[in-house]
Amino acid sequence: MDVTTVLAEAERRIGALDLRRIVASPLADVAVGFVLAFLALAQLNDRSALTLLAAMLATLPHALRRKHPWLVVALVSCGALCLLYTGVLPHSPLLAVLLSGALTLYTIACRLGPLRAGLAVGAVTVLLLAVAFLLGGPRSLWSLTNDGRLLILFLGTVTVLFLAHVRRSSGTIREMRADNLETLREQAAMAERARIAREMHDIVAHSVSKIAVQAETAPYTLDGLDERTRQEFAEIATSARTTLTEMRRLLGVLRADVVAAPETAPQPGLARLPELLERHGGEVDLDVVGEAFPVPQAVDISAYRIIQEALTNARVHAPGARVSIELAYRPTLLALRITDNGPGPSGEIGDTGDGHGLVGMRERALALGGWFTAGPGPSGGFLIQVGLPLE
Repeated sequence: MDVTTVLAEAERRIGALDLRRIVASPLADVAVGFVLAFLALAQLNDRSALTLLAAMLATLPHALRRKHPWLVVALVSCGALCLLYTGVLPHSPLLAVLLSGALTLYTIACRLGPLRAGLAVGAVTVLLLAVAFLLGGPRSLWSLTNDGRLLILFLGTVTVLFLAHVRRSSGTIREMRADNLETLREQAAMAERARIAREMHDIVAHSVSKIAVQAETAPYTLDGLDERTRQEFAEIATSARTTLTEMRRLLGVLRADVVAAPETAPQPGLARLPELLERHGGEVDLDVVGEAFPVPQAVDISAYRIIQEALTNARVHAPGARVSIELAYRPTLLALRITDNGPGPSGEIGDTGDGHGLVGMRERALALGGWFTAGPGPSGGFLIQVGLPLE
């Protein structure tokens, strides 16, 4: 493996790092909890056992703020009460304790909303002020208001509640976008199923029409048929015509408002693959593995459509990239492997703008009982692998 490949792989892995997921992990909370406890202990002038325990109680539980937020509120409040009792607060406010309280408040506000979180914070604040009054008298409250500490705490609380409101709103918007995206994907899948149904209808209708024509013409082309045999041929022709009518009705139920070729137009197959590659306009390598042989018409059309959609995805998401197509003829399977040397998927693997991209490829493969995979290639780019059974 050369240096360029190693650097490209390292760049891909670094780009794949999700900082939001790392920050939201439990290990990050544990690390922040220990850092806050260390800072609180470093700021303490009073090294008594009760003061050290209170400082740790007011900071270290932050490691559990996501899983047990209310327990953390209770523990941090107890630690703050102990610091009030020992006289550390409010005369020597500890930055680590304030940060721990702000992060805990942020977690509660994200879950409850700003209004209910504000009421909870107000209740805890009144409790702490009452304890400060009982322990230090009016002078302790005067010291809080005289030097602006209470105003700073109030503004900090409002800021934290506002940030929590923004976070909560953005989470709601993300959920709505995810629901809308899922709805669009379902609609694209339904439209593609209708398109596949139309193509399958053309294939089956041709065969059934052939049966009907042969059954109708048999009494005239075959000599020596008795009346019973002629009647059976007539019943076969009638059943075939009825089947065609029912198929048209079923197709009308599955029909979707999608742009498609006229029903009278012949469906393209692998025989027209050279024309498709020529229209692509970019560099395309085609490698046929095994000896080519005729495949069922449904497989022939689906393989062509999958390659067509893959080339469209390459033009949209990796313009100018070189596309390699491997078409493998096996005894019971037609295998497709389509890859490009583009930048690969930059985010969530999605579809092209017309709603038929990867959704259509997957639906076509599954409709024939096959399999479909899509994702980053082993050496970068994008890789699509499809298996279409021949039986």
